[in-house]
This record gives sequence, structure tokens and C-alpha cells, in this order.
Amino acid sequence: MPNLDGGHYFFTAIVPIKNDVIVEHEGLRSSPVHMVREALETLPTALQSPEAVKVGIQSPFARSSRTHFARFVVLDQPFFNGRDHSDAVADAAHGTDLLLPQANDVLACPYLLVMIDFDPEGPDPARRYCEELWALMPRELEAVFRFCYGFREVRDGKSFADFLLPCQVETTMPFNDYWIGTPPLSSPSRWLVIAPPALGVALPLLAMLLHLVRWPTGLVLALVLGLAGLAVDYWIVMRRGARPLPAAPDATLRHVLKALYLQQAFTRFAIAQQGATPQARGAAFRQFLATHRPADIAGPTQAPGVIGS
Repeated sequence: MPNLDGGHYFFTAIVPIKNDVIVEHEGLRSSPVHMVREALETLPTALQSPEAVKVGIQSPFARSSRTHFARFVVLDQPFFNGRDHSDAVADAAHGTDLLLPQANDVLACPYLLVMIDFDPEGPDPARRYCEELWALMPRELEAVFRFCYGFREVRDGKSFADFLLPCQVETTMPFNDYWIGTPPLSSPSRWLVIAPPALGVALPLLAMLLHLVRWPTGLVLALVLGLAGLAVDYWIVMRRGARPLPAAPDATLRHVLKALYLQQAFTRFAIAQQGATPQARGAAFRQFLATHRPADIAGPTQAPGVIGS
């Protein structure tokens, strides 16, 4: 699956954290990775729970009207899943010492894993989003990334994008749950799939019937070109499978926030109209449409990063 899928961009980056110095910041003297952990621990989360609402300090990512999810994780070392699976009888026969450690991957330094899902805009969505994010929350981003290799050169949105984009890795399993129906996916034409191997076999046979090539040579050509046609079919199927899933209708963050707002507003409206006459209910519904403007995603709507409107 590509980075861009279902109308959303799934950004993943692995940023190396310094491990060769002891740093001092605001009177603290510690390792860079510990400073990054401190910055993440003090970074406010969205007001998505009653306890977070009581705190009242909003996540800086809520300043963006395009950010669906944002996750930051410190990677110290990859997990060791144990020894590779082997046959016990074969190990006994070969005298394998199961107490000897096997080779395992080790990171040369800790890394900061960055995962952000956002609504893409423009021809270079990742760069444009990074530049926009820096304009919205430069202090918070500096607190998190300042102890990473290469951040010293960051001065503005462009240099922040230049710093972060080289650390991007392909997102292979994006999370997207906005499709409520079957996406309009088209299958390749049956004739498009049949044509390459059919032509690969038919042309040598025709050449043999016209005595343009000998039978042994023609049969070899039919086999080779038929297999080549199957390879073309495989290429067609894989190329189509690599296409991004089409965007779900009304699935941008602004549409989702408007839907959440209308869901809550209409629930209150339905409760208030219990027992009302049809005439009163009709007048109230017309007033509801005028007040809440369902087709206007600009407002009134729910603010980003809050549990309710």
C-alpha cells in the first residue's frame, strides 16, 4: 500500500536521535534521548477524554485543520523475538548448542518514530504539510526534534521539511476507516488480460502455418511468447493493485468534524422533539437546518481535538 491511500496521506519517518553527547537544557544535564522523552511527555494530548478535558491544555496538532492522527514513539532497540525456529531432531543430530546466541539486529542510536495521517494538498503533499506544521507549532516541534541529528540546520518551514523528509519511510499498512460502502474499484478488461498470452501463442502458430518458420522453432517461440504474455498480465495486475484506494466521499478532517457536530446536534434535537406536533416539529427542523447549516463544513462545526462540540 502506498503513502497516499484512500484520499489521505500516511506519513512515516524514523529520525535518528543523538547519542554521542551529554546535553544541557534549562538547567538539566542528561542524554539526548531522555530530553526527547521529556519533550514528548510534556506535549499536550488532544482533549479526547474527561481527564484531558479537565486539564484543558489542547494538543498543538489541533491547530491544523488537516491532521487526523499524530503519533510519536522513541525506538531504543528492536525487539528480540527469540531464536529462529529450527527442527529439534536436526539440532540434536548436528549438535547445535542452543545456548549460543544468534545474530540479532542492533540500532546504532535511538530513533524517533513519527506517524502522521493528514489530508493531502498540492503536488508535493508531504513537504507542504511539514512546512504548514512548522508555521503552526514551531516551538513544540523544536522541543521534540532539537536533539535529533541534522536539526541544527532548521530555521523555517522549508528547512524543517528538508530535515524531516529524508527520514521518511514508505507506509506499508495505512489505517483508514472512512469507507462505509464498497469503493468504486474497476477490474481490468477481460480482453486486456487475455490478449498478451493469446497473441504470444497465436503469432508463432500463424507463422508456422504460413511456413515462415519451422515447426520446432515455432513451438519454442509460442512457448516463450506465451510465457512473456503471462508476465505482461502479471505486470498489469500488480500495477493496478499498486494504485491508491480512491478517496472516500466527505472524508477530510473538516467533513468528519462537521459530521460529529451534526450527530450531536441532531441527537439533542430529536430528544427535544419527542411528543411535539408535526407542525411544530417541521418548524423546529427548518430552524435546525438554518442554525446548523449541514452543507457548510466551515461552520458551525466541532473544533479539532475535542471530545464533543
